[in-house]
Amino acid sequence: MRKLILALLSLAVIGCQSREVMITPTTEVAPEGAKVEGLRYYPGISIGVKMENFEQYLQQIAEAGFKYIEISIAHKSGLAEMSDEDVVAMMTTKRNQAAANGLTVWSIHLPFEDKVWTNIGGEESIRRQSIENIMRVLTLCNKAIPECKNYVLHASKGTLTPRSESVAQARKSLAEMLPVAKQMGVRLCVENLVGSLCPTIEEMAATIDGVEDVWVTYDIGHANCVGEDVIEFLKWIGPRLGTVHMHDTMFATRVDDHRIVGQGNVERWGEVYKTLLEDNRYRGVFMFELGGNDPKEVMATYYDIILKKYNELK
Repeated sequence: MRKLILALLSLAVIGCQSREVMITPTTEVAPEGAKVEGLRYYPGISIGVKMENFEQYLQQIAEAGFKYIEISIAHKSGLAEMSDEDVVAMMTTKRNQAAANGLTVWSIHLPFEDKVWTNIGGEESIRRQSIENIMRVLTLCNKAIPECKNYVLHASKGTLTPRSESVAQARKSLAEMLPVAKQMGVRLCVENLVGSLCPTIEEMAATIDGVEDVWVTYDIGHANCVGEDVIEFLKWIGPRLGTVHMHDTMFATRVDDHRIVGQGNVERWGEVYKTLLEDNRYRGVFMFELGGNDPKEVMATYYDIILKKYNELK
């Protein structure tokens, strides 16, 4: 009888060890060399702040099994024309609607229309106004959704000639914005882009190296469609990774069409997952920037393609 009990206990331990453990999303980076066996990211999905049927789409997101979202404040969102009180009220409503569906806001994509903080026109007054606009939205969102700690930051569309001038303007602007973000306890995460600043490792490095308290939003689709090695880029970012945007594109086409995984030619999803866990020591959300797509289809790719490829590496 004693041998039987010991055998059953042994099987129970083995079963526990083989169980998958979902990572409770945190902004903390895992310790170097931390064990990753069995760890799995919660997948998230983006949603536009002014999306039609916002609440209905939240329900679809929840029904598909998602627990985390990114709220994207996109082109022509209208926030600039709204009073501070109305912006806070709107964002509070969005947060409460998400919470009612069991969803947590992991990240907020700051407005695209204010993306002239890298000063592509070279006018100082415009650069400063852009920073003021961005910081206003960040402050109001932080007031409405204080639990959200990750803010995605786009650079300006286009660059100055030479490009190093845009890099210099970006560093100047970051030096002004980051102390404000730090005081609020949130993270500004600069995104690698297409047709703009920071599409490559080289330019991202020139923009953020030596700049304290800045993080990176790694967009795998952007890296792929400008011809960067998606794994090399991730490894270069290392523990400075703040959040991610996951979607598919076609390699080196420079067409940023945000395809569902499997509809482009990003093939190294298993390596991406492994790199996030081990090299980046990222313990956040595996965020799909695919708002508007069928959440059930997006979730299926997480299990049928991404995790499947990761498991095949073992």
